[in-house]
Amino acid sequence: MAIDTRNLKPSELVRLLNSTPLGAVTSAARLSRQMNEAGYRIGDGRHVDLVRYVAWLAHRRRLPRPAPLTYDEKKAKQAERNRRETAAAQDIGPLPDV
Repeated sequence: MAIDTRNLKPSELVRLLNSTPLGAVTSAARLSRQMNEAGYRIGDGRHVDLVRYVAWLAHRRRLPRPAPLTYDEKKAKQAERNRRETAAAQDIGPLPDV
């Protein structure tokens, strides 16, 4: 039975990709995230076109990555996150009448 690489179920695609000499190269969870990110560019939502999937991966790989945050930027971002979490934890609502 021939495999239709233009119309694969996600489980079939994972099985096919992991059947190469490289071993396990992807997972169902990763493919699901990528299908959500790619939308209908790689398939119809229930099936995946292997050729379009590989083209989408190649295109995504060529996109410039965002510059990594500096130490000061990470520190400021974490401080802001901590302030928001502290404020949310302190907001317990009005006290009931005793």
